[in-house]
Amino acid sequence: MKKIILLSFSISFLFSIDGKIVFYDGTTIDGQINSVNMSSIYITPIGLNFPEEILIDNVDSLKLDNGKLLVAGNQVLLLYSNGQFTAPGGNKSINQQESSYSVEYVLVPNWSLNIYTGYPIIKGASFDFYDDINPVFGLSIGSPWGLFMGNFFVNAIAEVAYYDFNVINNPDYERFGGMAWQIGVSPGFFIGEYSISLTACTGIYHAGTGFIAGGSIDLPLGSIILNKYGDVEFVENMEEVIEALEIRVTGRANTVKKYDGGTTYWLGGGISLGYEF
Repeated sequence: MKKIILLSFSISFLFSIDGKIVFYDGTTIDGQINSVNMSSIYITPIGLNFPEEILIDNVDSLKLDNGKLLVAGNQVLLLYSNGQFTAPGGNKSINQQESSYSVEYVLVPNWSLNIYTGYPIIKGASFDFYDDINPVFGLSIGSPWGLFMGNFFVNAIAEVAYYDFNVINNPDYERFGGMAWQIGVSPGFFIGEYSISLTACTGIYHAGTGFIAGGSIDLPLGSIILNKYGDVEFVENMEEVIEALEIRVTGRANTVKKYDGGTTYWLGGGISLGYEF
């Protein structure tokens, strides 16, 4: 029996392919995929010279370095043995270059860090005398805490922003600016790898409380780079970092207290660069 197993492993080594296993808790194993069946994945992790058996029950996804998904959402999409891909429940082998299969995207709650910059486009009447308008900068943190159902999600976020508006040639006029510290929620939904999300935050501004409501279109910048430049050595070496990048096109409405007790507002547009971890 031991000889048969070793022989089977030796055959698998001849047809191993590189890939990454992702578990439910977000941890990963990179290595050579020797075979995939309906119950197990045999992988030789990087740094080892013998395969390990990973039960499918513990696996969220298995993605090959060429982008092919063998497991998604704990569902086996393709079997792999001796260099051949086979559809589950069928005997027909699938050529690596000619395979086609449906892809299921699965929500994996995680942390995200986003750097934002934007510029006021529409301003309230009480905002008009500020004619030295500077870009708004922000840093937001998205948390894995929230509600995740199918393609829909809503998670808790925190944000710090800096804004600075002045009056030209009037140094005695009180500037309107400072730091804003906010918390809120961000609901949204996925369409494949893309997502549309909303933002609702409230917090403390330079003269009192304020509120932000906005929306964004999230683009998987990392996937776009990998699909276009995946064969570049630098991109290959930085694949895990690049894959976690995203870019957002954002619109926001800001309502902010003033020192005189009133409020003012501005509507701005901008972009943010994010990193998921």
